[in-house]
Amino acid sequence: MKTQPQQYDMKKVSVIIFLVLAISGLHLFMTEEYVTAHVVARELYFLPIILATFWFGLYEGVLTSVAITVFYLPFSFLNWDGFVPGDVDRILEVALFNIVAVVLGILRDREKAREKEKREAIAALAATVAHEMNTPLFVALGTLDLMQDEVDADSELGEDMKRVIDNLKTMKELVREIGAIEDIVTRDYDGTSSIVDLKKSASVNNKRFDAKAMFCEIPAA
Repeated sequence: MKTQPQQYDMKKVSVIIFLVLAISGLHLFMTEEYVTAHVVARELYFLPIILATFWFGLYEGVLTSVAITVFYLPFSFLNWDGFVPGDVDRILEVALFNIVAVVLGILRDREKAREKEKREAIAALAATVAHEMNTPLFVALGTLDLMQDEVDADSELGEDMKRVIDNLKTMKELVREIGAIEDIVTRDYDGTSSIVDLKKSASVNNKRFDAKAMFCEIPAA
């Protein structure tokens, strides 16, 4: 299966960039005597790292931690006192930024891989069910289409046949929705239970299903 390119939510990207720049700005513009404030600001760097790994994954989390390293190291060197405890603490914190990004990123990528496998299994099962349902529908509608030519449309039998055909057409549309399922999106049914929302489940990735690409075309009555 072809891998889909990463789709970035620019609002989330903007939030991460803003946080990195804002926190870095605090370090640059606060004077050295505000030691506690610098420590608090430094710990805030974990926020964009966590958001980047949770929203996107390992690569983006590491990219964020590297960007933070680039912003924070100049401040560390400007305030370097020769391996005093504060200097060591800042260096260890920079290393911790990157370690956290790698660990959280790996965990998030594994979780995303499991979610992808689940979606692929659901899509394959839905396509199989839809394919198996499509065959009898094709036969039934084709047969009824031929039978209509032999029956008076205004007769009781003709009206019954029309109702059957209408219901089969409804089933045809349901088959198409089932075949397009990519993930499970549920909706409330009676206040006590949930059922699958076929339309939303079929368009969860903004794609629509092409019935002609997978199934034989069901003839119109």
